[in-house]
Amino acid sequence: MHQSHGGNTYLPFQDLVAVEQVDERTFRSIALPFQPGGAVGKKRAYGGHVFMQAAWAACHTVADGFVLHNVTGNFILPGLTDIPFIYKVHIIRDGRSYSTRIVNVTQARGKGICFTCTCSFKNPETSPLDVQESVNIWEKYSSILSGKKPSDFEECPGMDVPWYWKRRKETGVNEPFPGLQMHKVDMDRYNEPLHPLDRRQLIMYRTLDNLPRDPNLHLCAHLYASDRNSLFIVANHLDMGDTWTQMGTLAHTVIFHAAMNDLWFGPSTSQDSPLDSLDGRWYCKEDWSDRAGSGRAMFHSKVWAASGRHVATVVQDGMIRLTKDPVATEDERRALKKLETAWKPRL
Repeated sequence: MHQSHGGNTYLPFQDLVAVEQVDERTFRSIALPFQPGGAVGKKRAYGGHVFMQAAWAACHTVADGFVLHNVTGNFILPGLTDIPFIYKVHIIRDGRSYSTRIVNVTQARGKGICFTCTCSFKNPETSPLDVQESVNIWEKYSSILSGKKPSDFEECPGMDVPWYWKRRKETGVNEPFPGLQMHKVDMDRYNEPLHPLDRRQLIMYRTLDNLPRDPNLHLCAHLYASDRNSLFIVANHLDMGDTWTQMGTLAHTVIFHAAMNDLWFGPSTSQDSPLDSLDGRWYCKEDWSDRAGSGRAMFHSKVWAASGRHVATVVQDGMIRLTKDPVATEDERRALKKLETAWKPRL
């Protein structure tokens, strides 16, 4: 019988993000975090949980009208799945246009800070300068997306690694993900002829529930999506999905570029894009990696709205180790060299 972790459930995002206020600038998590892979995973909390909830705690301390535009977090210790996170918000500056907060997060007594982040808020403003590359996701990836809508693709796997895919196919079991509906586009046909650094992964997402019209609440839902299966995707693109020995996010940044008109979740009456839906507007994450070395790898993501707007950018520095010890053995070096020689040339 499959036994899932208590945080692996289809919980509405409003319930997932909720925090209990302990004092003026201290908050405590309520819902259990998602545990990637459930009982067969690493028994660690999904990093997106503490990342978005730290930002949400900071949102409680800024003046009305200030919205998140940049969040950078450093993961110091693995998140535990059965102990609440405690968020201590530090006020760095309150200006006319920008406000800055630092949030330090603890969990187990005596273990110290497990996560810290800087959250920058700004008053909305308009500017005559607004440029971006022109991309239509459905045209760029027409060989994969033509005739499809986001819900046609499978839910993201609880762990995006080959052994978990095999287990899911054999058992039909996939870990429920709280807060968001997230679907992974099958990119095998697109990626097969490409070098690992040219490969891409698309993930479509929207909230499970309709959210109140609080801009920071909607932005926190985007923050929560930003880390989903990030380093797993990098390892898969490098053909190392089942051979890495250690993995974890070190630093994670999300930058919002657009006004809230392009960042709201909820029903969309437009039919201009397959991302539009009366059941809830979808967003598309376009993920890739362009560098790996020294036991680490870079993860990049652009978030696209139905309007064609590039609404957010994600950058992550993550640990991916392929050897059991700091110094690779000759057998490990040969195995990696054999893998690299099989890669297709770059475009």
